Amino acid sequence: MKGSKVGLERVKKVLLMDKAGAQEELIAVLKSDACELLDCYFEVDPRSVDAAVTVDEHGCYRVSVTARAFRVRGTFHSG
Repeated sequence: MKGSKVGLERVKKVLLMDKAGAQEELIAVLKSDACELLDCYFEVDPRSVDAAVTVDEHGCYRVSVTARAFRVRGTFHSG
């Protein structure tokens, strides 16, 4: 049972890397979308946005996005 779980995690990692052709492309899209969203609420340094996608021990995807913001926007805007 444990061996099949490890195999499933490896398959998920491979699928993640193939999902958008390459994991780097997926990360670039995530960073761009996250920056656009965060910019509605904060003044964000676009160069500080970082994203990572990993697979945890349960086989679930863990998506992390970090960014440096200078201040909260006084008036929120959309699109």
